[in-house]
Amino acid sequence: MKKLSRHHLKNIKGANASLCNGCPAHIKYGPGVEYTGTCDNYFALPDYCKDQNCVRVSRSCFGDS
Repeated sequence: MKKLSRHHLKNIKGANASLCNGCPAHIKYGPGVEYTGTCDNYFALPDYCKDQNCVRVSRSCFGDS
């Protein structure tokens, strides 16, 4: 067997889709009108959607300001 590099593994067709299956990847989360979801909506997502970077979220959701 041949070892594959991380670069080759991430480019395998279907690899990313299987990690994010069921996550709302088309929604951007954050405060303001440019986002389609709120920070509260983001924190309500399952952990696998957040941990695998399947969704886009503003840094403002994590800041104190």
